[in-house]
Amino acid sequence: MKKIVLATALFALCATSACKTDPDWVTGTLNPTVSISDVRFLYKGNNRQLTTDDLSGAVQISGVVSSNYAEKNVPEGIVIIQNTFRSKTSGIAVHVGPELASTFQPGDSLLLQIAGKTLTRENGALTIRSLNSTEITVLSTGHKLSPIPVTAATLEANPEAYESILVRVSNCTPEDPSVENPSYKEGLTVGDGTGTLTIYAREGSDLATLAVPEEPATYIGLVFTEAGEDGNTQLFIQPRSLRDVIEKYIVLAWNLTGHDNIKYPTRDATVVNANLEMSALSRGPGLTAQKAGNAFASEWPMDISKEAAIERGSYYQFTITPKNNAQVSLLSLDVALRVQPNGPKNYIWMYSLDNGENFSEMSGNLVFKGSTTDNNGIQQPTLNLEEVAGVQEFSEPMIVRIYAWGAADAKSTFRIGQSLANRPYALTLEGMIRP
Repeated sequence: MKKIVLATALFALCATSACKTDPDWVTGTLNPTVSISDVRFLYKGNNRQLTTDDLSGAVQISGVVSSNYAEKNVPEGIVIIQNTFRSKTSGIAVHVGPELASTFQPGDSLLLQIAGKTLTRENGALTIRSLNSTEITVLSTGHKLSPIPVTAATLEANPEAYESILVRVSNCTPEDPSVENPSYKEGLTVGDGTGTLTIYAREGSDLATLAVPEEPATYIGLVFTEAGEDGNTQLFIQPRSLRDVIEKYIVLAWNLTGHDNIKYPTRDATVVNANLEMSALSRGPGLTAQKAGNAFASEWPMDISKEAAIERGSYYQFTITPKNNAQVSLLSLDVALRVQPNGPKNYIWMYSLDNGENFSEMSGNLVFKGSTTDNNGIQQPTLNLEEVAGVQEFSEPMIVRIYAWGAADAKSTFRIGQSLANRPYALTLEGMIRP
């Protein structure tokens, strides 16, 4: 009984004091913006007019433009936007007409008034129709969207979750290699080892005439889906431009056969892309050249930590220098290492784009894999660089270093190499360069 009386008294106090003068305590304020994922949830297979009741009082959505209308590989009059809400990225197509669509650029942040518009499915994507210029506001420009890395199997397992989202699928080859002169025009089926999908180029786009790479390629693009005749969902990735088809090839590589570490303190690369200056492998001031055949070898000090190795200068180094503002993207790094039993087994790759003033991590802390008694050196797991934003699309010189630490003997070995007949390149960088 006492609890009821106390609650009544508190309510009366609230009604005659601060609670009475605060209208938001009772009414609140509705958020006028709804997430793209909430809009997508409303579609149940039939056209639907979006009302404020459907949108819980909201009247608008926002998102960043992921499509590139000027490149012609997107449905006519359509702009694709995406946003991330509560760690979930969602995308949707918006019909605005050809004239208006051509005014938006990838990276534009848009605010769109959608109350009263129709939610429908067309051209392989859930679409909001139709907005005019008075219903769209450009909030800002220049945003950079990072493609979400996925496999074909991931897309096949949940296609709706990735529709109208910018993704990247790596290591893709044509599913039927016997086809002569394969083309992306009207669709080319490729596989990445986990499943298959279709790379699609529309008539009139530059992609429709692009030669299909002979080597495995990485594809960036927007996901579209369509119900197949067999009832299964077919997946299409539509690259936005030629830049979204990435053919990986050797950028720099070192064959160390016959190298004399004592006589020559550096070693020029033996494979250099035509759009790069010559690059030389060298040692930091904390290292002493060591006699060893077919390898780049040094006596390594007893640095107990990464910080100690950085302070002493216990590293190997080379520089990637683009010619004539060529744009470089690094995709992978392969290295063979020889580490003696008492040698440093911990290492890290780092890079600098400001002439060595500051270095960022290209990898996390790595540990040598393999036998320490194999004098030929052990090929280490491929370092995937596709997710390292700083080594994508750079045009200025980049210094790359490998630091190592943890040696138990001040004259132990940490070598790059050896180069062998079946493994000529002891160090290889693969990527893409656009003149």
